Amino acid sequence: MVDESQISFFQENGYLSYGSVLQMDEIKELRRDLNKVIQIEFDGGDDTEPEFRYGHRRKNEDEVGAITQFVNMWKRQPSYERLLHHPIISGIACALLGVKRVRLWHDQIISKPPKDNGKFNFHQDFYFWPLDHPQIVTCWLALDDATIDSGCMHVIPRSHIDEKFGSVARAEGTYKTERELISQKNIDFGTPVELMAGECMFHHCLNFHATPPNITNQQRRAHIMIFMAEGTKVNLSQSANHVLVSRFEVDDGQELIGSGFPLSEPEIWDGWRVEKAFANKHEIRQN
Repeated sequence: MVDESQISFFQENGYLSYGSVLQMDEIKELRRDLNKVIQIEFDGGDDTEPEFRYGHRRKNEDEVGAITQFVNMWKRQPSYERLLHHPIISGIACALLGVKRVRLWHDQIISKPPKDNGKFNFHQDFYFWPLDHPQIVTCWLALDDATIDSGCMHVIPRSHIDEKFGSVARAEGTYKTERELISQKNIDFGTPVELMAGECMFHHCLNFHATPPNITNQQRRAHIMIFMAEGTKVNLSQSANHVLVSRFEVDDGQELIGSGFPLSEPEIWDGWRVEKAFANKHEIRQN
């Protein structure tokens, strides 16, 4: 799965380019199911969960070239729910965080259509979340080939342990200035992590990362799963207005548990695979 050298690389640099975790038939299934969700949103949308309407417009109102986001795909399509329990993805997340089990904070699709002019500047994810401890890792899974031209991830190695953003800097207030300076850096300040469809990379929640525009004629879709160490607690002082706060079943300061934040349980992966719709693939993988 991952060896000590890979874990050490992640601990030192704040990211790890892993490689292939899914076969092309699985990627095609995820693309098809994403298209189903997109069609639902274009037809007016699903309001059964507040986050379902977040990050995109509806009824074909998306601007040409707009980045679109679909939060908590695991609630909408079984193929995405199964991914939460993928033994390789789950196992790597646990190994990189040094824990026995991880829980999903949330997942999301980030889609950059062809000739997209949108970009994400360098930023740290953790401070956007109402969580108490940065023992959180993100799995970034490519649903299309992600190249420099199509808007692949760029990371700033070692930024997750940079003292300019540590506890002392936060206490003194200087980290805000430093974060603003980093956010204004050009994309080539970071290290690109190119991936083929079906490959993934992991990054620490304090690692600065960014993506440039997709200037190709191809789609650049990525599925992102954010895993937190079991035991992570709610910290509303950090991001009380996050879209998922309304779905919390616990109070501020308590461990974040509940139906909206499932444990990743790779032991049930084979159970998922023997469902009728996936029986053939299961047999192939068992041989």
